Amino acid sequence: MYRQQFWSLRQNPYANTNQIQMRELIISQDIVTCPFGHLNNERNNVINGVYNEEQSHSQDRKFIENMNIGDIILIPFAGLRECILARIVSEPIYGVDTGLFTSMRDGKIQVTNEGDTPFRPVGRKIQIIRNNVTFNDKRVLPRVSLSHINPNILPN
Repeated sequence: MYRQQFWSLRQNPYANTNQIQMRELIISQDIVTCPFGHLNNERNNVINGVYNEEQSHSQDRKFIENMNIGDIILIPFAGLRECILARIVSEPIYGVDTGLFTSMRDGKIQVTNEGDTPFRPVGRKIQIIRNNVTFNDKRVLPRVSLSHINPNILPN
Protein backbone atom coordinates (compact mmCIF):
# COMPACT_ATOMS: atom_id res chain seq x y z
CA MET A 1 0.00 0.00 0.00
CA TYR A 2 1.27 3.46 -0.95
CA ARG A 3 2.18 5.76 1.93
CA GLN A 4 2.43 9.45 1.06
CA GLN A 5 5.86 10.93 1.76
CA PHE A 6 6.76 14.51 2.63
CA TRP A 7 9.90 16.08 1.18
CA SER A 8 11.86 19.31 1.30
CA LEU A 9 13.25 20.08 -2.16
CA ARG A 10 15.54 23.06 -2.60
CA GLN A 11 15.77 24.47 -6.13
CA ASN A 12 19.20 26.07 -6.22
CA PRO A 13 21.35 24.37 -8.90
CA TYR A 14 25.05 24.54 -8.04
CA ALA A 15 24.01 26.60 -4.95
CA ASN A 16 24.41 29.50 -7.32
CA THR A 17 21.07 30.14 -9.03
CA ASN A 18 18.89 33.24 -8.96
CA GLN A 19 16.21 32.14 -6.51
CA ILE A 20 13.58 34.66 -7.62
CA GLN A 21 13.87 33.31 -11.18
CA MET A 22 13.64 29.69 -9.98
CA ARG A 23 10.55 30.46 -7.89
CA GLU A 24 8.88 32.19 -10.84
CA LEU A 25 9.81 29.30 -13.15
CA ILE A 26 8.24 26.75 -10.79
CA ILE A 27 5.05 28.78 -10.40
CA SER A 28 4.67 29.55 -14.12
CA GLN A 29 5.46 26.04 -15.41
CA ASP A 30 4.33 23.80 -12.51
CA ILE A 31 7.62 21.91 -12.46
CA VAL A 32 10.35 21.05 -9.98
CA THR A 33 13.86 20.08 -10.98
CA CYS A 34 16.00 17.16 -9.93
CA PRO A 35 19.07 17.85 -7.78
CA PHE A 36 22.07 17.56 -10.13
CA GLY A 37 19.69 17.18 -13.08
CA HIS A 38 20.12 20.66 -14.55
CA LEU A 39 23.22 21.02 -16.71
CA ASN A 40 26.27 19.36 -18.16
CA ASN A 41 27.63 15.91 -17.21
CA GLU A 42 25.64 15.78 -13.97
CA ARG A 43 22.37 16.05 -15.92
CA ASN A 44 23.53 13.38 -18.38
CA ASN A 45 24.38 11.05 -15.47
CA VAL A 46 20.82 11.37 -14.14
CA ILE A 47 19.34 10.79 -17.60
CA ASN A 48 21.53 7.69 -18.06
CA GLY A 49 20.66 6.31 -14.60
CA VAL A 50 24.29 6.47 -13.46
CA TYR A 51 23.61 9.32 -10.99
CA ASN A 52 26.11 11.51 -9.19
CA GLU A 53 26.26 9.45 -6.00
CA GLU A 54 29.34 10.97 -4.42
CA GLN A 55 28.46 14.59 -5.22
CA SER A 56 24.73 14.33 -4.64
CA HIS A 57 24.70 11.93 -1.67
CA SER A 58 22.02 10.02 -3.65
CA GLN A 59 19.65 13.01 -3.83
CA ASP A 60 19.30 12.65 -7.60
CA ARG A 61 18.57 8.92 -7.22
CA LYS A 62 15.91 9.65 -4.55
CA PHE A 63 14.25 12.21 -6.85
CA ILE A 64 14.01 9.63 -9.64
CA GLU A 65 13.45 6.39 -7.71
CA ASN A 66 11.90 7.28 -4.33
CA MET A 67 9.59 10.21 -4.95
CA ASN A 68 6.10 9.19 -6.02
CA ILE A 69 3.07 10.75 -7.62
CA GLY A 70 1.01 12.10 -4.72
CA ASP A 71 3.97 12.92 -2.48
CA ILE A 72 3.99 16.39 -0.95
CA ILE A 73 6.99 18.68 -1.39
CA LEU A 74 7.95 21.87 0.36
CA ILE A 75 10.18 24.10 -1.77
CA PRO A 76 12.24 26.65 0.19
CA PHE A 77 14.37 29.27 -1.55
CA ALA A 78 17.63 30.78 -0.31
CA GLY A 79 17.08 34.36 0.79
CA LEU A 80 13.31 34.31 0.18
CA ARG A 81 10.75 34.11 2.93
CA GLU A 82 7.95 32.35 1.05
CA CYS A 83 8.11 28.64 0.25
CA ILE A 84 5.94 26.65 -2.16
CA LEU A 85 3.91 23.62 -1.03
CA ALA A 86 3.03 21.25 -3.88
CA ARG A 87 2.05 17.71 -4.85
CA ILE A 88 4.00 15.58 -7.33
CA VAL A 89 1.73 14.75 -10.28
CA SER A 90 4.09 13.07 -12.79
CA GLU A 91 6.81 10.52 -13.16
CA PRO A 92 10.28 11.97 -13.92
CA ILE A 93 10.59 13.90 -17.18
CA TYR A 94 14.08 13.54 -18.63
CA GLY A 95 14.30 16.91 -20.33
CA VAL A 96 11.57 19.36 -19.39
CA ASP A 97 11.12 21.78 -22.29
CA THR A 98 11.04 25.04 -20.34
CA GLY A 99 11.54 27.16 -23.46
CA LEU A 100 14.22 29.00 -21.46
CA PHE A 101 18.01 29.22 -21.44
CA THR A 102 20.77 29.43 -18.85
CA SER A 103 23.65 31.85 -18.65
CA MET A 104 26.01 33.27 -16.05
CA ARG A 105 25.52 36.85 -14.84
CA ASP A 106 27.03 38.48 -11.75
CA GLY A 107 28.42 35.10 -10.70
CA LYS A 108 24.96 33.50 -10.62
CA ILE A 109 23.25 31.07 -12.97
CA GLN A 110 20.42 32.96 -14.66
CA VAL A 111 17.34 31.46 -16.29
CA THR A 112 16.60 33.71 -19.27
CA ASN A 113 14.37 34.01 -22.33
CA GLU A 114 17.32 33.89 -24.73
CA GLY A 115 20.79 32.43 -24.82
CA ASP A 116 22.98 29.62 -26.10
CA THR A 117 22.29 26.87 -23.55
CA PRO A 118 18.70 25.56 -23.42
CA PHE A 119 17.42 24.94 -19.89
CA ARG A 120 16.02 21.41 -20.17
CA PRO A 121 16.37 19.96 -16.67
CA VAL A 122 15.27 16.58 -15.42
CA GLY A 123 12.11 17.32 -13.49
CA ARG A 124 8.56 16.47 -12.48
CA LYS A 125 5.23 18.19 -12.93
CA ILE A 126 3.62 19.48 -9.75
CA GLN A 127 0.31 20.85 -8.55
CA ILE A 128 0.87 23.89 -6.35
CA ILE A 129 -1.14 23.77 -3.14
CA ARG A 130 0.16 27.07 -1.71
CA ASN A 131 2.87 29.44 -2.94
CA ASN A 132 3.11 31.52 0.25
CA VAL A 133 4.10 29.13 3.05
CA THR A 134 6.26 30.88 5.64
CA PHE A 135 8.11 29.75 8.75
CA ASN A 136 9.08 31.76 11.80
CA ASP A 137 12.49 30.11 11.45
CA LYS A 138 13.41 28.24 8.24
CA ARG A 139 16.26 26.54 10.08
CA VAL A 140 13.75 23.78 10.92
CA LEU A 141 14.16 22.67 7.30
CA PRO A 142 16.95 20.36 6.14
CA ARG A 143 19.96 22.05 4.52
CA VAL A 144 20.41 19.42 1.80
CA SER A 145 18.64 19.75 -1.55
CA LEU A 146 16.30 16.78 -1.10
CA SER A 147 15.28 15.26 2.20
CA HIS A 148 12.29 13.74 3.96
CA ILE A 149 10.51 16.05 6.37
CA ASN A 150 8.05 15.51 9.19
CA PRO A 151 4.66 16.85 8.03
CA ASN A 152 4.11 18.24 11.52
CA ILE A 153 6.60 21.06 10.82
CA LEU A 154 4.35 22.47 8.08
CA PRO A 155 2.52 25.61 9.18
CA ASN A 156 -1.28 25.63 8.92
